[in-house]
Amino acid sequence: MEVFPVFTGEYLFDSCSPLHMLLTQETVTSVRHQHDFVEIAYVIQGEGIHLAGGDTMQVRPGDLFVIPPGVSHVFHPKDLTGADPLWLFNCMLRPELGAMLRARPGTLPEAGLQDKLQPLLQLLEVKQWFGYRERSREVSRLLSRLHRIQAYGPPEDQQLLCPLLYELAALIMPAASVPFAPQPADDYDPLHDVILYMISNFRERITLQEISRQIAVSSRQFQRLFKSKTGRSYIQMLQEIRMKYSCILLAFTKLGIQSVALEVGIYDMKYFYRLFREYSGMTPATYRSRLHSDNDSAKEMMGSAEYCPR
Repeated sequence: MEVFPVFTGEYLFDSCSPLHMLLTQETVTSVRHQHDFVEIAYVIQGEGIHLAGGDTMQVRPGDLFVIPPGVSHVFHPKDLTGADPLWLFNCMLRPELGAMLRARPGTLPEAGLQDKLQPLLQLLEVKQWFGYRERSREVSRLLSRLHRIQAYGPPEDQQLLCPLLYELAALIMPAASVPFAPQPADDYDPLHDVILYMISNFRERITLQEISRQIAVSSRQFQRLFKSKTGRSYIQMLQEIRMKYSCILLAFTKLGIQSVALEVGIYDMKYFYRLFREYSGMTPATYRSRLHSDNDSAKEMMGSAEYCPR
């Protein structure tokens, strides 16, 4: 079974806030990952594909997904050139939120508190991903209020976050028992399956012959098709995926640099150092040192999986 990097909440959550929110732009080489916390991902702009566990679905603005701890996932824009990006609002709930709510449930009056609290406690304990399709911007309004308070509100306003989370959980939890029905698309490009395969199997030695068989064309046809639709070669994209995973491993594990290179499928250390410097503008050791000394950068990378400190 494939094991994907785990984004931890260590660098993410402030001591007084039950959540952290980020606006993120997904790219065709976004990192497939998992978390040790619950993430609520809401599509703001663009269309794309969401790979969650073993399920693949097409997404559009207004779609919301709840991703529990331990479920690997990645969002992937429909447009392979980057001209039409996929933007998400990520609402990440701190791992100990359930225990905090049970210990001191917040500012709601005691009467009826358990009924209001129960959907959020259920959301924090889900084991499988689920999706919710917005009807009339009801989710957008709640997430915008949460973001304004969390990002710009004074410390005393943080107590207003939990009541909004109660409202959000009550709205979306009924969808947990209903299969998410993705929108059909007649123009689905099979190259998405190829790139998602690369994102999930980048550690392996994926030959051009093997990858071209994914869409039943010759190696030469595949190279031309891939370059014309993505603007880069197959090897260029595969190495970019590997470098992004290298950044994640340097940030969130204690693996040595040689072990990081082996983990992403590169066995020549000189080649690894050259690729990493071309991608990030610095050595792996400098990258790790700089990131660990910059908490804001760690938060940004946590949310977007795209961090590259050029």
